[in-house]
Amino acid sequence: MGNEITVTIPGEPVAQGRPRFSTHGGFPRAYDPKKSKEGKQSVRFFVANQMEKEGLVPLEGPIMLQAQFGIKLPTSQERKRNPKPRSWRIKKPDLDNLIKLVKDACSGIAFLDDNQIVKVSAEKIQCAQGEAPFTRIRFKELEELS
Repeated sequence: MGNEITVTIPGEPVAQGRPRFSTHGGFPRAYDPKKSKEGKQSVRFFVANQMEKEGLVPLEGPIMLQAQFGIKLPTSQERKRNPKPRSWRIKKPDLDNLIKLVKDACSGIAFLDDNQIVKVSAEKIQCAQGEAPFTRIRFKELEELS
């Protein structure tokens, strides 16, 4: 017990989009939007590489997810004299959709099933001026309650 996985993923965080539907042979079919699909692939790639590098196996038992999403400062808000510091991001994307994409992408890689996640701590920030956007995630195996 007490195992953990920590990964920082460079690039703009991606939120899980609403499923799209099409029909094939008269039957409806649901699929992920392109942006969500690419976001999941990126998260899977970085998590799998980090686990392989550290020789980790998927976590078992109850898990805590900690996440920090750093969203790029819009160019229109940049200032030359007093660069903008980090701040809370109160606009889109929704925090729960950002978390949902991370959970879905890591299921079967960092942990066996997303039902194992029993505790979540997350924050969405606006990156400081000049700071690159990122997603920082940490999965920690928890001790059983007594």
